[in-house]
Amino acid sequence: MEAFMIKTSCGRFYVRPHSAERFSVDIDGEEVIMEKDDDGFVRAPGATDNGHRLNMCLLNTIADEITIQTA
Repeated sequence: MEAFMIKTSCGRFYVRPHSAERFSVDIDGEEVIMEKDDDGFVRAPGATDNGHRLNMCLLNTIADEITIQTA
């Protein structure tokens, strides 16, 4: 699978697949890894590796779009 772009009302985000289950998204200069859960939905962490808190509404919107793009 190749990288793709997601457009939301908050901007454009580039998604790079690491595997069929993991995706990397650059959000405000930080790499966020999103993974599919046991139900097949993409989920995002609430914080980055650097400890910064992220907007959960934005993360859930991006996760939903990844689910749609990879279905």
